[in-house]
Amino acid sequence: MQTTKLLLLTSMVFLGTRIQAQVRGNYDFRSSVQMQTAAVRLPQAGSLTSLSGPGNHTFSIKGLYNCEADSYLAIFTITQTGKTQRETDSLVSSKIEAIKAALTSKATAVEVYVDMISFIPIFEVEHTKKLFSKDTYNEIPKGFELKQNLHFRYTEPAMLNELVSLCAREEIYDLVRVDYFVDDLAAKKAELMARAETLLNLQLSRYQKILGEDFNQFQKLLSDGFAMHYPLEQYQSYTAYCSNKLNVVQENGTFVPATKTTSEFYMPKTAKGYDFVINSSLLKPVVQIEYELLFNVAPKPEKPEKQAVKEVVKTEIEKQVILVTQDGEVKKLPL
Repeated sequence: MQTTKLLLLTSMVFLGTRIQAQVRGNYDFRSSVQMQTAAVRLPQAGSLTSLSGPGNHTFSIKGLYNCEADSYLAIFTITQTGKTQRETDSLVSSKIEAIKAALTSKATAVEVYVDMISFIPIFEVEHTKKLFSKDTYNEIPKGFELKQNLHFRYTEPAMLNELVSLCAREEIYDLVRVDYFVDDLAAKKAELMARAETLLNLQLSRYQKILGEDFNQFQKLLSDGFAMHYPLEQYQSYTAYCSNKLNVVQENGTFVPATKTTSEFYMPKTAKGYDFVINSSLLKPVVQIEYELLFNVAPKPEKPEKQAVKEVVKTEIEKQVILVTQDGEVKKLPL
């Protein structure tokens, strides 16, 4: 089976290693420190395609669509404790109302939804000493704990920074997650399919011309599929540092390493391995839609030749008993 890929080669391919070295960040620096003793190897040219079985061809077209979100959903968690139920509820309500009031003055509209998580009593253990029996430990109510999630839906990415500031003023620091939403996914998928079909037709025309074959006379199979990747799934963690013990060990000293802060960065799928990319230049996290189209053509199996029907001749032998009399008369006798 032959797998065909559409390849776009430019002079930038030969400069890829140098360009990457100029723009790499601390994540790559960590890996470089760990691999500093490894031998440097130049990239080797590998096979770009494979070829098997005469007449059987499989065409593969892969596309990627980088979609900017049309709206966002940020979720913050509130955890509040109080001595009484009323006090706890009042503290949470005052924080939420203060945030809502601040949002009304913003030019960009923000929708707010409060999701109740839990409202439970908190207990402490009371120790009671007894003179003639064992001491007892009893749970008694100490207060209440209220947990709620604040959902903020907005359309401008910069609004998240303002939401973080507003929540921090009310001592709400736990940003749980940020979801991305894309409108009219059907239209974006249709654009991916149309681009893939155009490239497929170009490949079919090219191969028919080179091979001198008419694929219309071949049997065909087609398969395609989509995959979606959200920014929440595409963050990677790293720790940037360079540690040096100097001569502490030689001087019989104690080396106390500093705390290394672990951070994260957005790592989307790159254009490598795709035949086309829509919106290839990225500035901010996006929703990525993958599409792959597989098309197989193979010669139709030859029909078996019809064999001529042979005529069967059946021979039957009829037995007769004949009596010849003295007068020379011939008579047939029944069996």
